[in-house]
Amino acid sequence: MTMTILSVKDWAEAQWGNAKLGDARLTQRAVQIGEAMALHPDQSLPQQIGDPTALKGAYGLLNHRRLTLEQLSAPHWEQTRQAAAAQAVVLFVQDTTELDFTHHPTKEGLGPIGDGKGRGQLLHSVLAVVPGDSPQVLGVAHQQVVIREPAPRPRPKYTSSLEGQVWARAAAAVGKPPEGVRWVHVGDRGSDDFLFMHTVRQQNKDFLIRVARNRLLDWGQEEVGAEMRKLVDYARTLPAQHSYPLEVPARHKRPARTAQMRLAWAPVTIPAPRRGPPELRHQPPILAWVVRTWEVDAPSEVEEPIEWILTTSVPTHTVAEALERVQWYTCRWLAEDYHQCLKTGCVIEKRRFDQGDDIKRLLGFCGPIAVRLLQLRHIARTNPEAPAEAHVDPLTIQILRQRLPQLSMEPLTIGDFWQGVAQLGGHQGRQHDGPPGWKTLWRGWQYLNDLVSGARLYAGILTHQQFLALLEPDASPVTGPT
Repeated sequence: MTMTILSVKDWAEAQWGNAKLGDARLTQRAVQIGEAMALHPDQSLPQQIGDPTALKGAYGLLNHRRLTLEQLSAPHWEQTRQAAAAQAVVLFVQDTTELDFTHHPTKEGLGPIGDGKGRGQLLHSVLAVVPGDSPQVLGVAHQQVVIREPAPRPRPKYTSSLEGQVWARAAAAVGKPPEGVRWVHVGDRGSDDFLFMHTVRQQNKDFLIRVARNRLLDWGQEEVGAEMRKLVDYARTLPAQHSYPLEVPARHKRPARTAQMRLAWAPVTIPAPRRGPPELRHQPPILAWVVRTWEVDAPSEVEEPIEWILTTSVPTHTVAEALERVQWYTCRWLAEDYHQCLKTGCVIEKRRFDQGDDIKRLLGFCGPIAVRLLQLRHIARTNPEAPAEAHVDPLTIQILRQRLPQLSMEPLTIGDFWQGVAQLGGHQGRQHDGPPGWKTLWRGWQYLNDLVSGARLYAGILTHQQFLALLEPDASPVTGPT
């Protein structure tokens, strides 16, 4: 992964070199566009491409009616799924975000967003993540764009909107894991849907979702009290089985604090909905586990103490397993980070195309590039003691040292290298600053790449002058790099 981050040309070839676009020239053009965009993802297309002829070709590809997001993204999606097949456990983190183009009223192919007054698209992404102390993003496993439409009135019986179907469609599109590998689909409250859970289980996968509905439970022939008949009610009756502290970071002008958490879990059986289409209503119940973690003795200024009620099909019997399920769910925020990379790092919402379909094709490039931004942060935070020379070319290290003379230590570690890159991006490195985020790292990395490109260009000019001096013995000698 480190080498693909650092070698933009090779990375672009891997992302789009095998894209089946119907013409080898289109595929090669896609590689060139991807490479140019990856070098400066936050710039406009004219700034990224530069050359007028190449820019015309880029617009031609992005306006090509027969090309789709799926065609452009297929190599990346397939690589992600292959990488996921080589892991013991992979989380497929799903999330939906709004792409807001309200500021571009002439753009076609959009629908209502927000309160209905805005215009844009809904983007549903599936990130493949290897869980752990430092979760590793393997890539995007699937994406789909949905245009929200007003619900028909009267609404046909047992129908759901395209927006509500994205979870199950994504789970089906990702496919089945190989034997011996556990794939877990992770979703927020929007994924609390029996069709989604059923689709996941039908493909020999698991789910971990945050509960939104106080569903009826199936207790067989057993008589239970009213507090046990529904999922949320039952979860809140479970006695605490474990206590642990949780460090809550500062946010929204509220100071950081340590929350005292409790943990409880139990098996449950979730029946098919009584009111639903026949093909779903007659499905067998799903065996699952409910996991509740909640805050006790919250400070008075906290408006809403922390509480998560999760359901999962992954067997959960011990404290370690229950804590692991909670930790898995925290990886869901990586999907939000990913969408932020698209909006801020790739400025997807500022692209001024006339058609919504053009934005979908643009996502075929911005989607993998946003993954690079997240992977850059992961690399900077893992294995910091490795020698920088093992992962970074010598010229880049030399330029960074020239720019930051304090990095004169030998050998330079990869941790020192990325700390220097973060400093170029504006990170001050104070104890209370925390580790640099992807925005800071990417700013520094772009700046360093510009310095390296300038050094190589200048070296080429000096070499050419030296060559001319050799042809003209009477000319003044020219010194410089060879």
